Amino acid sequence: MGNIDFTLILPLILVVVFFYFFILRPQQKQQKEIKEMRSSMKPGDEIVTIGGFYAIVYAIGEENVTIELLPDYNKALITKSAIARIVNVGDAVAETVADDFEELDNEEIIVDAEFEEIDEEKKL
Repeated sequence: MGNIDFTLILPLILVVVFFYFFILRPQQKQQKEIKEMRSSMKPGDEIVTIGGFYAIVYAIGEENVTIELLPDYNKALITKSAIARIVNVGDAVAETVADDFEELDNEEIIVDAEFEEIDEEKKL
């Protein structure tokens, strides 16, 4: 009974070590960074919520944050856990606008298939 066969226990130990270093540890590190980011917020910071709304921090409480939603500056009360990241809205919008448009050759004509012109004479 005193003799334990380590070849049987070794795979189990390797699986536990794998899960710790490749799953649990990185997740704990990410949660710590997010917690630090949320605790370092101050009024005036530009944020993105987990719902994708861009906003400016207006006031901060223990559990909740009052934000001004962009672009019309309506105020909303959200929990701190609903904040995804702190960003600079001007840079994010500029990058999005630059990515959305393509340059077209002068010869290309784009026709929107959903909207067709209807002659009034054919209609009657």
